[in-house]
Amino acid sequence: MLSYFALITLVKLSGLLIPFIWLLIIADRRGRLFGTLAIVLLFIVSYINTYFNLPDLAYPSLIDGWLMWFIFGMILVAALRRFLYSPNAAVARTAQSGDGIIGEVVQRFTGAFGWIGKVAMVAVLAVIVFIILGSVTSLVTKMNPRPAVQSIKTDMNDDTKNAPMPIIKNSAETPVVNAPQTISTDMNNSLNSFKNSNVYDLNHMRVQMYKGKMVYVAPVEFSGGFWRYIHYLKVPGYFRTNATDKNADPKFVAKPMKYTPSAYFNNDADRRISAHSLGYSMVGATAQLEIDDNGTPYYVRTLAKPISYLNRNYDFKHYKVAVLNTITGKVKVYSPKQVPKFVDISVTPEFVSQEVSLFGRYRHGFWNATSFGGHSGVMKPTTAGTEGGDKLTPYAYKGRVYYFTGMTSVNEHQSSILGYTFVDARTNTLHYYREHGNVMTPERAISYAQQDINPQNYRGTLPLLYRINGDPTWVVSMLDRDNNSFMKYVYLLADGNNQSGTYAIGDDAQSTLALFEQRVEAKTGVTATIPTGKTVTGTVNRIVRNDDNLLFILKNNNQVYKMDTSAKNFNPLFQFIAEGDRVSFKAESTGGKGLSTANVSLSTFKDNALTAKK
Repeated sequence: MLSYFALITLVKLSGLLIPFIWLLIIADRRGRLFGTLAIVLLFIVSYINTYFNLPDLAYPSLIDGWLMWFIFGMILVAALRRFLYSPNAAVARTAQSGDGIIGEVVQRFTGAFGWIGKVAMVAVLAVIVFIILGSVTSLVTKMNPRPAVQSIKTDMNDDTKNAPMPIIKNSAETPVVNAPQTISTDMNNSLNSFKNSNVYDLNHMRVQMYKGKMVYVAPVEFSGGFWRYIHYLKVPGYFRTNATDKNADPKFVAKPMKYTPSAYFNNDADRRISAHSLGYSMVGATAQLEIDDNGTPYYVRTLAKPISYLNRNYDFKHYKVAVLNTITGKVKVYSPKQVPKFVDISVTPEFVSQEVSLFGRYRHGFWNATSFGGHSGVMKPTTAGTEGGDKLTPYAYKGRVYYFTGMTSVNEHQSSILGYTFVDARTNTLHYYREHGNVMTPERAISYAQQDINPQNYRGTLPLLYRINGDPTWVVSMLDRDNNSFMKYVYLLADGNNQSGTYAIGDDAQSTLALFEQRVEAKTGVTATIPTGKTVTGTVNRIVRNDDNLLFILKNNNQVYKMDTSAKNFNPLFQFIAEGDRVSFKAESTGGKGLSTANVSLSTFKDNALTAKK
């Protein structure tokens, strides 16, 4: 591994080879000695920088490095030849005042500062040349996004019929995902699960599928720097938490890991991956942890390369995936079609975020997206996500992880969804679905959710879009602003504009869904789906009437059942149920045992005492 970084350093400094040979030809013995010592010292400094800072190893960056040293070296040797080693060096120094304004400036500057001034002038000239070259590449990258957009594997759909958007048919299917902020707080509160927990920390976590369920995985990392690492050398394991159960407790998995991003020297996970990334850029701040079905932890990182030297946009088709075994330190690099099955996220959120942004803005060309073009189909991702610079939200659908974002107009005055992108996190296929209905943006949904329960001053996050009774519905998780604890769910009809009867607030996903369906039914007349659970039969034990709700419990059953008396299909006769009545109905099963209410399906409610006698 040390020899690999030595090779990379040699590649970077190889631009000095031609200038150095020129120096050996023109210089005297002393000049050759000092030149050789300077090259050796430069190699040592560059090697240390390469090893510890892990510079970009994509070919354009390597070429930039080569050109920088070549230009600097050639200018430096040319200056030495003119002012020091030329037979007419003395004449050149005195005659330079006659070379015009530039020559006079150079003569005065170098005359005032001696050889230091000469070196500074060389450096300035090299920087100017390099800035010009960098400006050219930046301009080409900005104005020629088409090759990058064409490299995106896309699946265009004119409607949302086949979108991988969860369709909720009953409360038991509600796939609401816990907010990352809440999971992070819960995991940090569980750090005392292992010995010497005070020397470790949790820096990042990733969503993935584990044995068919969506989970968060967060590795334990060293906290306190180099000396903590020297003392312990390994981290004890990682945390795993169910991503769809708000009552799930983080589970610590004892799997000592030697190769992690917080380790040092050759045990640094990113350094080991960098040693296999020649020609590619490591995308993202650091490698992310994933586990296989046996619980073995691996660090995974996307390796991308630019389109060309001048066009620095990523090639979204020809990328690689590096997988590091945290126990053995072995790194394997895979092409997209060869990635191991346990890897659910082959492409990092940062990679997908750039992909989605370029797709939305430039799929019809650069000029179309400017003020000179027609702006046909120009869109941008919404910014209410949890990953990829707040543009993406992970979805679990049929055992796969998708990065979801809504696409909206670049016109700041518009707040409706034009379509959706679902990027398969394993294959990097971008699926676009056009939305023909009136659907508000997730930012607007969060704003409404916070407005509805503003007295509690909760913070809305993780807006997820589902289909409920065929209607797109935003589900927003409300968190306590101080400690990120989950507090409420808010369901909002996506085209309801926060009108009365188009949203519901509750403590759990199931009862909130049932209340939402009842309210939408009362508002729109659309019949809610009938619960698919078992019919509940029993004798009424206690009754409480509260505003628009009628709550009751049955004998030998602590579950609280609720009927919405404001619902459109509520039978006024139901208000006269009394203690001792024999009733039967279907209700959404919450399993709360009295800790939450179960909403009664009004279309299935029967009370024998209210049945007319013939």
